[in-house]
Amino acid sequence: MSKQMHCLLKSWRISRQLTYYWPQGQNSSSFTHKYKALEEKWIPVVRMHDTKISKLWDQRVPKSKRSFVLSMFPYPSGNLHLGHLRVYTVSDVLFRYKCMKGLTTLQPMGWDAFGLPAENAAIDRDIPPQTWTKRNIHRMREQMNSTMLLGLDWSRELSTCDPAYYKWTQWIFLKLYEAGLAYHRSAFVNWDPVDQTVLADELVDTEGKSWRSGAVVVRRPLRQWYFRTTNYSKSLLDGLKTIENNEWRDVVQMQRGWLGKLDGTQMEFDLQLSSTQPNNPELQSEVQAERLAVFTKYPSLAAADLISYVAVSRESIYFDDHFRLPEPRRGLNWSRKLILTSHYADGVGPKKLTVSSTTEASPWPEKLAVSVRHPFTGREIPMVRSPGLQLKQVVAFPNELRFHLKDGDSESLANTLELSNSPCKFSQQGKSGSSDQLIEPDTLGIDELDQLILSTPVAELNNVPYNNSIEGAMGLLRRSGRGGYWSSELRTDWLVSRQRYWGTPIPIVHCKNCGTVPVPEDQLPVLLPPLKQSFKRGAVPLKDNLEWQKTTCPKCGSLAERETDTLDTFVDSAWYYLRYLDPHNSEVICDRYKAAQGLPVDIYIGGIEHAIRHLFYARFIAHFLNDLGVIPCREPFLRFLPVGLVFGQTFVEPRTGRFVAPSEVEAKTDAKGHTIYCERDSHTPLRMYWDKMSKSKLNGVDPTDAVEKYGVELVRLTMLANVGPHRSRKWQEDGGGVMRGIQNWQTKMQRLVEDVHSFSTSRPNDDFWQIRVGPDDPLCNHPSDFRSFYNRVLNEVNHFYNDSFVLSSVIARLQELTDLLRKTSLSASGPGPTSFLYLRALADLIVMLSPLAPVYSCELWSTLQTALYHRAPPNVCKLLSPTRMHLRSGDPVSNSVCWPYDLTRIVLDQPFPSGSDMTIDALDKRQNAEE
Repeated sequence: MSKQMHCLLKSWRISRQLTYYWPQGQNSSSFTHKYKALEEKWIPVVRMHDTKISKLWDQRVPKSKRSFVLSMFPYPSGNLHLGHLRVYTVSDVLFRYKCMKGLTTLQPMGWDAFGLPAENAAIDRDIPPQTWTKRNIHRMREQMNSTMLLGLDWSRELSTCDPAYYKWTQWIFLKLYEAGLAYHRSAFVNWDPVDQTVLADELVDTEGKSWRSGAVVVRRPLRQWYFRTTNYSKSLLDGLKTIENNEWRDVVQMQRGWLGKLDGTQMEFDLQLSSTQPNNPELQSEVQAERLAVFTKYPSLAAADLISYVAVSRESIYFDDHFRLPEPRRGLNWSRKLILTSHYADGVGPKKLTVSSTTEASPWPEKLAVSVRHPFTGREIPMVRSPGLQLKQVVAFPNELRFHLKDGDSESLANTLELSNSPCKFSQQGKSGSSDQLIEPDTLGIDELDQLILSTPVAELNNVPYNNSIEGAMGLLRRSGRGGYWSSELRTDWLVSRQRYWGTPIPIVHCKNCGTVPVPEDQLPVLLPPLKQSFKRGAVPLKDNLEWQKTTCPKCGSLAERETDTLDTFVDSAWYYLRYLDPHNSEVICDRYKAAQGLPVDIYIGGIEHAIRHLFYARFIAHFLNDLGVIPCREPFLRFLPVGLVFGQTFVEPRTGRFVAPSEVEAKTDAKGHTIYCERDSHTPLRMYWDKMSKSKLNGVDPTDAVEKYGVELVRLTMLANVGPHRSRKWQEDGGGVMRGIQNWQTKMQRLVEDVHSFSTSRPNDDFWQIRVGPDDPLCNHPSDFRSFYNRVLNEVNHFYNDSFVLSSVIARLQELTDLLRKTSLSASGPGPTSFLYLRALADLIVMLSPLAPVYSCELWSTLQTALYHRAPPNVCKLLSPTRMHLRSGDPVSNSVCWPYDLTRIVLDQPFPSGSDMTIDALDKRQNAEE
C-alpha cells in the first residue's frame, strides 16, 4: 500500500471513530425521523416492483421454480388489528425472500366475507349485510395498502360472498352429495339463544356455553346437512405422515388428537316403527327414509347381525320422550333403580361404559317405539334408552346383556326386554376341517372369538373365521353405502347447515314427488336474494322470501321449495387457496394445469387458533378434490406456520372490574423499585396483565396509528424482533424497548453505508482506491476470524428464512453482522472500503435486510450504489460487477468467488446471498481477478 493511501485510510478511520460516538436517545434516531420522506421516495418503487413480480406467475415456469406463499384471508370486520399485521408481515417477508431466491412467487389476498358476525353487525346498524361487508372490504384493503407495505397480487382478489366464488362452493357441495358424502338428517343441535343459530359441537365450551356469545346453549332437534368427514378419517390420518417432517411443529399432533384413535366404524341402519308400537302416522313420517348411524368397534359382529339392541344416550335425538312407548307398554317401572353393567369387551375383560355403583344406580333400560332394520338380514333390532351411555348410539352384543339388581340377584336383560335372538352363531373348526356344533354367543367374551368361525345369514361373512372377517365386513359396509370407514368414537360428521341469511345457499330443492333433489350444475350459482326489508336476530329471511323459495323440481318439473339453510363459513374457507390459482375461470373451479403448477401451497401462515378445525376441514375438502382429480395432491399445504397471538397491556380496576385504556394510565415506581399503575385523572390503583387484544378490554392497538407515529418498517421490524412468530407477542406503545434497539440498529447500518460513500467522494484520484482481495485482504487473516463468522451468518440467515421461519433470529444475526462490520472498520487495522470481503459483507447485509425492510434497504442500497458504481473508479466498477471471477492457482480444481450484485439495479432485484457464494478456500487461493 502506498504511503498516500495509508495516510488517507488513517484519516478516514479517525473520522469514523468520531462519528460513532453519538449521544443516545433522540439524536441516535435522527435518520428515522426522516422516514416519512423515505416512504414517499421508495414506496412507489417497491409497489412497481411488486406489480412486476405478480405478473410473472402466469408465465410458463416449472413447478420447481415456483413458490406459493399464502396467509389466511381475513374476515372483513372493518378494521385491521396488530394480529393481522403480524401474520401478513411474516407472510410478506417470506414472499420477498422467495422472490430474491429466484422463485416465481405468488402472494394473493381475499376475504372470508360470509358469516354470523357480519349479519349481526348489519342488523345492529339496520343495513344489509352486503353493504356492511363491501364497505369493510374497501376500508381494510386501503389499510393493507397504506399501512402494511405488502407485496400482494390484487389481480387475484376474491371474496367468498361473490356469486362467482360461491358458485364453486355450491359445486363442491353437489359433488359431495353425488358421492354420498353430503346428507340430510334429524339430530339434536346446539342452539345459541342469543345469536339464534346452530353451533357446531366445537363452538361449545366445557361449561355448555357458546364460544362466541357466551350464552348457555340449548339442545334442539332439527334436520341438518352433514358432510361425512368420518369416511376420510384414515385418509386424513395417513396424510399427516407425508407432512409431519416439514416443520409443522405441534400442529400435526393437534390434528392427530382431533382425529382420535381409529378403532371402529359408523354403521348405518334404516329406521322404522317398532313392531310393538300401535299405528302412529306422525311418528311413521318422522322415521320414514331416515337412517341411524351407530358407532361400533366390532364391524364384523355388527355386519353379521350379532346384535341384541341399539342403545341410545341422552345425546341422541331418539332419547326424547317423543319416541317412547306409551307408559303401560314400557316394561318395568321407570322409577325402579338398577345398577347396570353395560360394557364393551376390549380383549382383556369387560369395560364399563356407565357409572355403576351401589350409591349411583342407573335407570332401567327401556325399549323405544322405534327400531332399526339390519341392512343385510332385514331383522328388526330394538332400540333401547340407556341414560348412562357416553356415546350417542352404540350396538350391544349378546355377551353384554347382564345387569345386577341391588340385592345381588342376576337377570338376563334379553329376557326382561323381550329381545329377539340374534341369527348369528359361532362354531369351532374341527381337525378334519368340518365345523363342530354351534356355540351361543352370549356365553362368549370378545377375547374368546379369535379361533371361532362365524355362522350367519350374511353370505359374505358366513363360515369365515372371525380373525379374517373384519376387512370383509368393512368392504361389505362400504359397498352397500352403510359405513365401513375406520374412524374414532370422538369424531362425528361435519354439521354444515346454518339457519341464517348471510351465507352460501345450499343448492338443494325439496319436492313432494322426488324428495331431495340437487340443483343441476348448469343452474349454478343459486343466488342469495337481496333483502327486501331489515330483519331481527334469529329471523331466517330465506324462509320468509316465498318468491325465492318457490321453484320447480329439476326432475319432474312440479312445484318445489328451495333449501333455506345456508352453509357453514368453514366450507367457504376450506378451498379458497385453489381459486387463487384461477380466480376468473367461469367454466371450471380451477384449470388442472394451473392447479398442478401451484399446489401444494408451499407455506401457509395463520393464527394458531385455526390450527385444528380450519385445517381439518381444508384437508378434508382437499382429499376429496384429489379423489375427483381436480387437484394433484391430497395435502393442500406443504408447510404450515402457526403465528402466535398478539397480547396487549390490559388495565383493570380490581374493585369494579372496569377496564381502562392504556392512554389513561400513568406508570410510577414505588420505593422498592416496582412499577405501579394508576388512572391518570383519579389516581385509582390498577392491575396490569397481558391479554389478547380486544375492543371490550380497551387493550387494542390500531396498526394505522402505530404506522402513522413510527413508520411502516419500524413497526414491521419491531413486530418481528425478539420473539419468533410461533410464540405470542406482547406489544407495548414503544415496543417495550425493542423499538429503540431497532432504531439504533438502523442508524448503525446507515453510518456504515455513509462512511463508504464518504470514502468514495474524498479520494484525490482514481489510483487511491485499490480494493484488496485474497491474501492481500486484511480480513482474510483478521484476529476476530471475520471470514468464518461472516459465513456462519450467511448460512444461519438462510436457514431462519427458509427452514425454521424464526425471523427474530434473522434480525439478531443481521445485528451481529452490523456490529462486526462496525468494530472491524473502527479497529486499528480496519480495512473498510479497501477490502473486498468487507464490501461484500456490507452489500450482503443490505440484501439480507431487504425482505424485512424493503424501503429502508432501498435507501441504503442507493447510497452504496453511488459509492461503488456512480462515483467509483473504473477498476472498482470492473471488480464489483456481477461476473464470475476465476482464481489463478496451481490447483487443478479451481474455486471461484463472485460479486453477485448488479449495482445498476435496485436491491429488490438482487439475488439473495448464500454461504456457498463466498468460500473460504476461494478467498485463500485468490491471487488476482480476471474477467
